[in-house]
Amino acid sequence: MVVAAWSTPAVADDIHLCDQIYEKTWPAAPTAAQVSMGQQLTDAMSELGNQLGYHLDQLSMDKFALRFDGRQRRARFKLGMIDSQYATLKFDSVVHFTDGMAKISAVLDIGIAGHVMHIELPDVEMLPTEYHGERGVQLRLPLYRYYF
Repeated sequence: MVVAAWSTPAVADDIHLCDQIYEKTWPAAPTAAQVSMGQQLTDAMSELGNQLGYHLDQLSMDKFALRFDGRQRRARFKLGMIDSQYATLKFDSVVHFTDGMAKISAVLDIGIAGHVMHIELPDVEMLPTEYHGERGVQLRLPLYRYYF
């Protein structure tokens, strides 16, 4: 007499083992909100620029400063050549990149013998341009603005 028996628990164990291997090989995507790839690249490039600015600051003995904020699309450049009791010369600017142009707000401090003048320079806009195939930069100095 021949008895044939099917072993269903062994099949169930094989399916469970396959599910475990699948979960280890291809885990589920995280459900928490993550930073997008574009933001990660922006942060990485900002960090590289800030590292460059840090080294430039160290090499110039605190005469140059360069900082980047990629998410806000801003850069800050400082130039402090002289700062003593006899003479002062400092330049500080904030550059905001928007609509393919750079808007620059700058301040200049000039002083002699402790008397310092704080000069707020007019905002300047810079944008790339082309003339007869030659590439260049267009500077816009808005002397008068009227909004209506």
